[in-house]
Amino acid sequence: ININYNVVKSEYAFASVCCFANFVGEDTVIQTFGSALKGETYKDGNTNSWYVLEMAEKRAMSRAVLKLTGFYELGVFGEDESENFKKNNNN
Repeated sequence: ININYNVVKSEYAFASVCCFANFVGEDTVIQTFGSALKGETYKDGNTNSWYVLEMAEKRAMSRAVLKLTGFYELGVFGEDESENFKKNNNN
């Protein structure tokens, strides 16, 4: 899988990334986005990490791969999709 990114916005506590993905040698390209917002609590944002650009990149890649392979349509989400998916959530 080929993956390319474009940073849409990168700020102190927020980042958004556009991701393009395709299977090697195929013309079909998937475009999707990932974002991350740092919050003091999960009600304020969707990550507690200050690495918001990296989190946005991971989320965009996860969505792109799941969409490209058809798993996203089956309701499969990546672990990085939300901090709320983590098993030891203390909320």
